[in-house]
Amino acid sequence: MRIIRLNGVTNFLKLEPDNIDDLYLLAMIISKNDVVEAHSTRRFRAHEGDKGEQKDVTIRVNVERSEIDKNAGMLRVSGKIVYGHPEEYVTMGSYHTLNIAARDIIDVQKPEWKGYIIKRLKQAVADSKKPRLGVIVLDDEKALVSYIKGYGIEPVSELYSRLSKRMKMKDFEARKEEYFGEVVAAVANMSVDIVVIAGPGFTKDDIKKYIEDKGKEIKKQLVYASASDAERSGIREVMQSTAVTKVLENEHVKREFGYINRLLLEVRAGVASYGTDRLLDSLDRKAVSAVLVNDDIINDERVKLVLDKADKMGIKIEIFNSDDDAGRQLKNFSGIAAV
Repeated sequence: MRIIRLNGVTNFLKLEPDNIDDLYLLAMIISKNDVVEAHSTRRFRAHEGDKGEQKDVTIRVNVERSEIDKNAGMLRVSGKIVYGHPEEYVTMGSYHTLNIAARDIIDVQKPEWKGYIIKRLKQAVADSKKPRLGVIVLDDEKALVSYIKGYGIEPVSELYSRLSKRMKMKDFEARKEEYFGEVVAAVANMSVDIVVIAGPGFTKDDIKKYIEDKGKEIKKQLVYASASDAERSGIREVMQSTAVTKVLENEHVKREFGYINRLLLEVRAGVASYGTDRLLDSLDRKAVSAVLVNDDIINDERVKLVLDKADKMGIKIEIFNSDDDAGRQLKNFSGIAAV
């Protein structure tokens, strides 16, 4: 994400999203009755019955809906047109959908830019500058290849060893070497600076030895760690392990899991606070150090009351990706909780 400028008079914030994560974040932040401006196209008909032609225009809409089209990789913002240029190609008051892709520059106007929203946008800016991280969890049966982004876990592919104890030793070793070669190729092809290789048993140690013995030159920092399995749960375990704490200490995902662990401990102790009513009460009692909220509910009116109050009190607000593992756990607590 790139924040270009905030106009303190008009409250228009000019932004440039870098990737689908940024578009997803904007879909959550842009709410009904906000105003969004971006470049678009409109079909202009010079005469009735004319097929018309597409014209490049700048459109400003009063937002009624914002959503992600995952197939197209675009943010779609729909509403009535309140401004357009060139004027001859735009009909005021008509409906229009802005299709916003990564690297498109947009302007977003809100009645007030809340501190927690600006902070989340700045976090996206910071995340875009950090080295991205890859994780491969593997055992002697398969390897799960994933990216760890500032905004969550993104599985990429699964590689299968096709090893069998019924194989002759020579065939077993040959197939094992092929499997390791496929894993190393996956590491080399990942668009990351750092890759964590982890798993149960000796497989991770064997592949480390394979890389060293074969003299494989991989222009990435490799970190080795333990994991109980080669599943998504193994990735979560790796993210919380001491072996990669230094790598992940500044990652948004790492913070999310840390907060969820704290929340679960407080649930077991019977002192947890979740749901808007309980949180408002806890804020009144000054019994909150941080508010955890899923991004898919931040535009709910009751949730806004909680977030506004916490923001005015200077309390930390952590916005979770509702589709990621930590966000799914938070959904079990109404999508909003406190520690």
